[in-house]
Amino acid sequence: KQQTGKQNGGALGTPIFIMVLKGFIFPLPLLDFWWHLKMGQIILGSGSIPRADIFSFTAVGKPFIVQNWLSEIILYITYKLGDFALLIFLNALLLVAVLIPVYYLCRKASTRFWPAIFSASLVAAFIPGNLRPQIFSFILFSIFCWLLEDYRSSRADRLWVMPILMILWANLHGGFVIGLILIAAYFIAGFVPALSRRVSEKAVSNKQTRKVFVILGLCIIATAFNPEGFKIYQYILTVLQDPSSQQFVVEWQPPVINTLEGGLLFYLPLFIIALVLILTPRKIDMTDLFVFIIFSILGLSASRNCVFFLISAAPLISRYMPNFDREAPEAYSAQGVQTRLVPAQAGWNVFLNYLIALAALMLVVVHSPWIQGQFFKKSLLEPKTPIGAMDYIEEHSLKGNIAHPQIFGDYLIWRLWPKQHSFFDGRVHLFGEPFLRYYQRVFSDSRWEELLMQRDIRYLLLSKEADEPYTNHMLENARASNSWSVLYEDGHSILLEGRRRH
Repeated sequence: KQQTGKQNGGALGTPIFIMVLKGFIFPLPLLDFWWHLKMGQIILGSGSIPRADIFSFTAVGKPFIVQNWLSEIILYITYKLGDFALLIFLNALLLVAVLIPVYYLCRKASTRFWPAIFSASLVAAFIPGNLRPQIFSFILFSIFCWLLEDYRSSRADRLWVMPILMILWANLHGGFVIGLILIAAYFIAGFVPALSRRVSEKAVSNKQTRKVFVILGLCIIATAFNPEGFKIYQYILTVLQDPSSQQFVVEWQPPVINTLEGGLLFYLPLFIIALVLILTPRKIDMTDLFVFIIFSILGLSASRNCVFFLISAAPLISRYMPNFDREAPEAYSAQGVQTRLVPAQAGWNVFLNYLIALAALMLVVVHSPWIQGQFFKKSLLEPKTPIGAMDYIEEHSLKGNIAHPQIFGDYLIWRLWPKQHSFFDGRVHLFGEPFLRYYQRVFSDSRWEELLMQRDIRYLLLSKEADEPYTNHMLENARASNSWSVLYEDGHSILLEGRRRH
């Protein structure tokens, strides 16, 4: 076993290597990050959590629940301690924290190395790598899977930790509801088979099932320990039912198979696990099947749920993956350990694994946030980020409302608030469907200048990227109009001022 561990050591580290590298190479996202960072600064600076919108001039004063306040504080403290580089490093650590409980379950689910490595690598490869508050939901969901599975398998009973973690989860991200669904799935999957078992078996199963039910109740109570109490569920329901989010935000829409995100994050893992369950010679466990069905349905309902499906499905792939090495089954012991390698082969494999591990370590170091900027001349921020335009607005102390695409709103809040306010940003549910229709018309209607006058717009900050058709159309019109003059322009964005407003 010791020799086999050395031979497979490099391969066993593959999922972690993928996750760390992904955390380093993904820049700080332009959408749904920067306003969280600014909110963390405000909460720490003021000692209170805002209850209404203060960031935009189009929804100012509207009630707004800051549900992610704890994650926003963590992000801002990290930024203060080490700037953007430390935020990127934190991202890598958080991604690894998502992976470790899943990888543990994958290893426990199989006596062989490769199914565990393969299934954990799927999680590492396909999970989103951007730093956003939702990553805390991924971590806690992964931990909940670990705690419940260890309890079900009689490896350890740590369910008492879950209500404590739920208090944290309810203050970190709204995805805590997914944790409750997971516990409920384990309870129902354990309760239904218990009804048909003999009395002697039923007693043990009922005892475990009752404890899961008690933990579910305690976790529900724990969710009330947040600034909004149980009203937090009303907020989550409002977001879930918000028509503007359903229409405008891709994450709230069902995954599409012919897109990169939908295909890789949901449909490919779904196909793999379905194939594994069809081909496996093992009897499929009731709980495994029930959890798989529940989270498949959740994944089909919205793209943002696909990560939870992937995390819950990975151990199933490891557990039920057939042994395709039929020709030489004697090459494995009962513990899945190779036994027929001759000393020369074993020595070469150990050397090769150390060589691969060293190369991987060097690659990770080169891509670390403190080195990649100098080595690759690469920014830690997403390339589309309008850094130059924001510098110009700040240096010239421009005053007046700025119309811009949604993707620029969050970074504008971070850089320019409170001197400037956003036109539209990542908090889609806050603005509502009427404003969403107005926003779409502004960038497509022939009367776009009249529509801008309704909001007293003085400046236009537009993207020059080819994948922003709305702003490209407006940019063509603004260039052709005598009413707008260019103040600043670079390869990513352009800032125009309305001449008629002087």
